[in-house]
Amino acid sequence: MKLMSKKEVSTYSCFEEKWKREYNPIKFIKRYGRNIKHAYQRIKYGYCDRDVWSIDSWFLNVIPNMLEDLKESTHVYPSIPSEISQAIVGTGAPSEVDDYGMSRWKNILSEMIFFFREANKDTCTKKNPYEEEYDKAFEKFEKKYGFLGDGLKTDEEKAEEEKKGLYRIYMLSDVPEYKEISDLHFAEERKIDEYRYKCKDKGMDLFKEWFWNLWD
Repeated sequence: MKLMSKKEVSTYSCFEEKWKREYNPIKFIKRYGRNIKHAYQRIKYGYCDRDVWSIDSWFLNVIPNMLEDLKESTHVYPSIPSEISQAIVGTGAPSEVDDYGMSRWKNILSEMIFFFREANKDTCTKKNPYEEEYDKAFEKFEKKYGFLGDGLKTDEEKAEEEKKGLYRIYMLSDVPEYKEISDLHFAEERKIDEYRYKCKDKGMDLFKEWFWNLWD
C-alpha cells in the first residue's frame, strides 16, 4: 500500500474554472458571480452548491486529505478499539504503549486514505493501458465523422430525428475500424471500476468502524 504525497493528490475547489477557448465576457462575469456565491456558501454553511451537485466527488477528494492531516497532526489514539475513548500521548501510559497505539492508529488512517484515493478515478493508481490509443482513435473518429458521429447519418435519419425530436449518438464501437480498441478500452474500464468500487466499500467499512475516533 503506497500513499501519495500531498503534491500528488487531487484538490477540490468551489471555484468554477474557465472552459478552454472561452472568451465570452458575459460568461466570465456570470462565472465570477457564481464563484463569489459558492465561496460565501462555503464560509457560511461549510458547503456550497457545487459540492451538493457531486457529493461523491467532494467526499473522495476532501475526506482523504482531511484524514491525512489528522494522521500527521493527531496527539491521540483509540485506547479501546472502535469506541469513543481516546488516549492522549504522554499523559500516563508507558512510551512503548503510546508508540504502539499511535502506530496502529496511523496505520488504520493510512488504510482509509489509501482506499478512498483508490476509489477516486482521478487518484486511482490503476490506469487503462489502452487510454492513449483510445484517445487517438477518438480524435480520428471525430475528425472523420464529426461530433458524436454526426457524419455517419443519412439524410433520412436526420429528417427522422428532426421529426421525432430524437438524436442518435454514434460511438467508436459502431464503426468496424474502431470497434476493437473501443471494446478493449471498455473492458479495462469495467475492471478498474470494479476495483474502485471494492476500494470504496473497504474505505467505508473502516470509516464506519472508526467514525467516533476521527478527532484529535
